[in-house]
Amino acid sequence: MTTSSSISSIKRVAVLIACMVLPLCAFSQQEADRIVGLYKAKLSHNDAKIKVFKHQDGYRMQICWLKEPNHADGSPKLDTKNPDKSKRTTPMTEVVLIDKVTYEKGIWKNGIIYDPKGGRTYKVELKLDGRQLEVKGKLGPFHKCMYWTKIQ
Repeated sequence: MTTSSSISSIKRVAVLIACMVLPLCAFSQQEADRIVGLYKAKLSHNDAKIKVFKHQDGYRMQICWLKEPNHADGSPKLDTKNPDKSKRTTPMTEVVLIDKVTYEKGIWKNGIIYDPKGGRTYKVELKLDGRQLEVKGKLGPFHKCMYWTKIQ
């Protein structure tokens, strides 16, 4: 039979453990959220701004501005190479470049990066050093790096 003093002791231990674990979870979430913001990037010789935000269980990165959003004839640049035909009329100023990345030990990974120039996706890994974000697209043992600068 359990006494009320042993139940009280168990409750105190549970509260103590919760008080130690919850701040660690909050710190980890704050670390992960450092990536959220607005970045300046160069995409296929076009200056761009990329917004990074929480989406579902990870983070998403989407073009929100292009210096040259239109072709020479004035028509908007579209995501014409997208393998999903329903997305080929999406303006380039709305294309999701990176999706489903999650944070783990200083690195955002486990997501995909989309290359609108070729219409292909690759694995991606991100590292934030101060205001510079290293974006590494990976295909097997090969990778290509880009660097984006956080402006907001």
